Amino acid sequence: MSQPNPDGRLGKVDTKALKLTAIAATMLDGFVPTSWTPLPPLDAGVRVLLGDGEQQLVASAQIQLDRTADIGSAAEAGRIYEAMYPHADFVWPRLRAITEVDADFFDTSSPTTVTLSDPLPGAPLGDVPIADTARASSLAQALATLHSAAPEPVSDAGFPVEDPSRSQFLILERLDQAASTGRVPSSLLQHWEEEFEKVALWHFLATPIHGSLDETSVYTDQERVLALAEIGRLRVADPAIDLAAASALIDPAALPTFYEEYRNSRPRADEYVIARAELLAEFAVLDWLLEAVDSGDGTAVDDAAELLNSFNDVLFGGSADENASAEAPAADSAAGSADDESSRDEAPRGAAAATAAAATDAPDVEAAITETAPADVFIPGAQPSETASDDDAEFDSEPGSQVRTEPTRESDETDDGEETDWIR
Repeated sequence: MSQPNPDGRLGKVDTKALKLTAIAATMLDGFVPTSWTPLPPLDAGVRVLLGDGEQQLVASAQIQLDRTADIGSAAEAGRIYEAMYPHADFVWPRLRAITEVDADFFDTSSPTTVTLSDPLPGAPLGDVPIADTARASSLAQALATLHSAAPEPVSDAGFPVEDPSRSQFLILERLDQAASTGRVPSSLLQHWEEEFEKVALWHFLATPIHGSLDETSVYTDQERVLALAEIGRLRVADPAIDLAAASALIDPAALPTFYEEYRNSRPRADEYVIARAELLAEFAVLDWLLEAVDSGDGTAVDDAAELLNSFNDVLFGGSADENASAEAPAADSAAGSADDESSRDEAPRGAAAATAAAATDAPDVEAAITETAPADVFIPGAQPSETASDDDAEFDSEPGSQVRTEPTRESDETDDGEETDWIR
């Protein structure tokens, strides 16, 4: 709430959390919230922790980004997780209800999706990397569990399936796009071309993967990983994608423990999964360059190119080669339009952002949540950088964009025995 002005009048009050609470109160039969606590938004836009004296639920309104497809996918993914990982040591979002409100309700350009779900234990990682071996090992075990499940339930549900040849094609295509910018050192391009074109590297079986690991989707306490959120990008693909994304969340000193524990927990993993993960972690900087070029952000293009030059120096010694300073027309155009884009609302995904912490009345639920942009990417052999990006490739389609889901538990009843009322 706003503080009173000196003349005694209240300033402008942000009513979005109050509106969200009012909507949530109608979404689940038998749930009449008597308390509400605003939560940091993460990427959801508005979030509120609601309680009725017997249970707590988290209401979220997606007002910042159009994530309707991901929300629908998350509802379906929750059911698949429930079937595939009944004995997992971590939990995931269990969607209790979902509805949609008109655009004018939250003053958005399109209708807003509102969800009601069980709160997750622990808190998101935030911008502090995992430095202890206990949590590094726990994250490795969680990913080994994810990757060990059969892919059929995921593919049968309509989620994307990416075979090894498709994975290789997408990477080489991005490499060609980056080369066309003229901002990547030729020795670095040659290094990646040689590595990613190795036939043996792509001899693996695609597995179910999380597909969207970042500092907001991994919930921990002081000892282990408790939950994985943002599960809507579940798909069958290269498990190295998850490992590369996880490496951005782990202090370099704890990475050997992470990889060793993953190997021990998933002994049937293919021989080159760690090698691919390390290459994909390197490749994240190049992805950031492509995003910067696409956005027309000349400053971000220069920053990404500088980081690529530094990485080139680490790998090959000396200064970046002469090709690093040559710019393709596309890069020139991007840099030329940078001033016009200086008021962009968001920085590239790899840029570090300021953090905001908030506490709730409920211990061990949404505690000390940190809002941040994706953590820095660790480049093997290099110093931790201030800018990076994880592999978050877009796919042609996401399942479940029109899904209106049922409870993810075994029955359609809430904890107090009343039947769940689904709002369409």
